[in-house]
Amino acid sequence: MHALKRLTLVAPRALEEDLVALLLEMQPGLPGFTTAHVAGHGEGFERARIAERVQGRIERVLLWLVLPAETVDRVLSRLCEALPQSEVVWWIEPVETMGRLA
Repeated sequence: MHALKRLTLVAPRALEEDLVALLLEMQPGLPGFTTAHVAGHGEGFERARIAERVQGRIERVLLWLVLPAETVDRVLSRLCEALPQSEVVWWIEPVETMGRLA
């Protein structure tokens, strides 16, 4: 079994469609990913909309990709090349094990 990594991306919701399109168009194709609408809290409100400042949270999209370790750099390089956005935050975590319940 290949070593797995989870790549997490957090981005403004306005970039969701662009990110999803880039991930779906990657060749060779990716095994799949998950998206969720989330709210960001804390520092970094200088680019927030007025409504977000009032609410105290910034609307974001969260994307999770569990990938073979050797694929992560290719995916990150492609995203940086096609969509260089300082508002997109990412990190990588090891995946100890993964499976299905049935």
